[in-house]
Amino acid sequence: MPKIRVIKPGLQTTIQDAGRFGYEHLGVMISGWLDDYAARWANRLIGNMQDAAVLEITLLGPELVAEDAGWAALAGADLGASVNGRAWVPGTSQMLRTADRVRFAGIRRGARAYLAFPGGVLGDEVLGSRSTDVVARFGGLQGRALKAGDIVEYSGGQARPLQAPVETCLARSVVRVLPGVRVHRFPPDALKRLVSSRFRVSPHSDRVGIRLIGPDVADAMRASDGPSEGMAVGAVEVTAGGELLILLKSRGSIGGYPTLAHVIRADWPVLAQLKPGDEIGFSLVNVEEARTALEKLETSLQSPLIPSDAQRE
Repeated sequence: MPKIRVIKPGLQTTIQDAGRFGYEHLGVMISGWLDDYAARWANRLIGNMQDAAVLEITLLGPELVAEDAGWAALAGADLGASVNGRAWVPGTSQMLRTADRVRFAGIRRGARAYLAFPGGVLGDEVLGSRSTDVVARFGGLQGRALKAGDIVEYSGGQARPLQAPVETCLARSVVRVLPGVRVHRFPPDALKRLVSSRFRVSPHSDRVGIRLIGPDVADAMRASDGPSEGMAVGAVEVTAGGELLILLKSRGSIGGYPTLAHVIRADWPVLAQLKPGDEIGFSLVNVEEARTALEKLETSLQSPLIPSDAQRE
């Protein structure tokens, strides 16, 4: 199998695929890539099935060396990627020759980039998924983020230099929401206060959830007084202290904080590209608008690919 050697691991580089479905009732989280839009674009650029495992690169990217020649595709955040010092633009694929070195200089736009290889990245398959569960510590490569000295294998195969016809990083400062299932437990003006306020992403955010710093939209209500219930990806919870928490794919299966709003499915990729210090606001939409937004997102993922200039002599 073709291999990639890890020289420097970056902040958090993990093996992720579409996720581990059907086990949440047992307390096993979905995990999987946070930005399915960018990850699926990376796979499409390399000719993979869209659910093939990729490397998810968070904020500070790794340094990698190609042990074997092979193709690779990059999508999502612009983290200053380069191959042997030559810039590698997200949304393109190119050939990596043996001993080629991939580096990431730093954050330019967004928070998470996705690196795909032909046939998909290999790793420990647990309950039908290679995704790394960073909380339970299984899947991927020994259930952890990559570290220096690791060897990452992928299936291999043919590809050609292609470029996505659309932006593969949906970095925006406003996310659309639907009213939460427990909105009745909040003050009558809570939703209005939510959409009229701006918040800042806390450095304590992670794959479990995005913590927001900003005004108290619910007058520090006793949020923990309610019964525990299932927690959905994209739920905007309000803690007992009035803090907003947007749940992501590594969240727990149940919790007791009430949900003021739900980020619509089409904007989950936007959440994945938020980094500490970013400002964010909310916009209230209805179910039909949410459905239309998702259909538009899925349609863009079917846009015809175009040749790129990534082929090197």
